[in-house]
Amino acid sequence: MPSPGFEKVSRVIVEENQDAFMLCLLRDETSEGAYLILQCSQTPPTASDVANGLDTYCLLDQNGAVHYGGVTRAVLGGSRLWLSFTDEAAEELGVLGANSITLAVPPRDTRRVSDALRRIFTHGNPDRLPRLVGI
Repeated sequence: MPSPGFEKVSRVIVEENQDAFMLCLLRDETSEGAYLILQCSQTPPTASDVANGLDTYCLLDQNGAVHYGGVTRAVLGGSRLWLSFTDEAAEELGVLGANSITLAVPPRDTRRVSDALRRIFTHGNPDRLPRLVGI
């Protein structure tokens, strides 16, 4: 997860290509600084993905941290997003177990975040998917 102080998102990018669907939450509009990318594959997990624990969504940050799965609960209420992480994911990403992020973006972008999170957090191994509220 982005560095301490990543409490506000000022820009949202949703992209997809033939391999992945991704949501990028950026702290500032210049795309420099802290960010969190949430992504999932465009195809179902393979046997190799399952064997290697890569059968779910993935989290990436600007520090190079990468973690598969790890969100236990995602709540979207108005312009606030709460993400709760497993201990392992929190340690890998350098965050607390629960984080609140203000979405300082237009309402249409908040809807895009909700739609993207629903798509990402319902991909892959059902045992590793978070509980969704308001998404």
